[in-house]
Amino acid sequence: MNNKRLIIDSREKKYLLNRDVENFGNDMGVVDLKEIDDGSYLTTHKGGEFYVLTPTIHDIVKKMKRTVTTLLPKDIGLIIAECGVENGELIVEAGTGSAALTIYLSNAVGKEGKVVTYEKRPEFAVVARKNLEIVNSVRKNQKITGFEEEIEEGTFEEKGLYNVIQKIGDVTDGIDEENVDVVVLDMPDPWNVVPHAKKALNKAKGRIAIYVPYVEQAKKGVEALKEHGFLDIKTVECIVRDIEISEKGVRPSTRMIGHTGYITTARVCPERKEENKFVKKETLE
Repeated sequence: MNNKRLIIDSREKKYLLNRDVENFGNDMGVVDLKEIDDGSYLTTHKGGEFYVLTPTIHDIVKKMKRTVTTLLPKDIGLIIAECGVENGELIVEAGTGSAALTIYLSNAVGKEGKVVTYEKRPEFAVVARKNLEIVNSVRKNQKITGFEEEIEEGTFEEKGLYNVIQKIGDVTDGIDEENVDVVVLDMPDPWNVVPHAKKALNKAKGRIAIYVPYVEQAKKGVEALKEHGFLDIKTVECIVRDIEISEKGVRPSTRMIGHTGYITTARVCPERKEENKFVKKETLE
């Protein structure tokens, strides 16, 4: 269970609170949260209605602290779907940023999987660590301390987050991991990581996803993938439009989430063995 709880009032305004908060109120009134279970309905002293719920990862990511612009759920969902991310897989991600994508990837691979996330800016890694602590289960009897003091150049490995390993370093210098199932790149120059990704990926099922905001970056990424022999290369853009449904009728919202970035996915190509390069054909008599 994460260490947050979600309060939604009758206007559907949302509040994300720490679980140790005992009292909460807004203009609709105040409620006592002591010994209140998730899934409860509460009435404030002014007659307002509050609903106490367990927040989803989506709720937490929307409210968490950001150091940079994070990927939106529409793009994250497409990356997970196009790459076919499964329970138990090993994912290498760069860069971590505020850890929004890291959190969704961590959830997708489950406790049997692992996400190794590279971030070259230690100050961003500190914020990411705090966001990860909100949603990742901490192992029993394993205390997490001194993160800020322990960050330095090189590699830092998490001590308590069950399936996330943070590394402080530049992924363009190389990927330490081997037999990786998926490499996900959200960075300005992903083409510089493509050769490292090719070396690190599992040759039977290795996949890569690249997210960039500009079409010129997408083009350079695709060119690098082709140069290094990747297969099944595909680039897409995801646009989402809300639909307003009321008694008056149904219509598209006048506001929409348009372009945010281009997503390119591909598969690593198995290495060609010399003895299998040519197939000898038998002559029929």
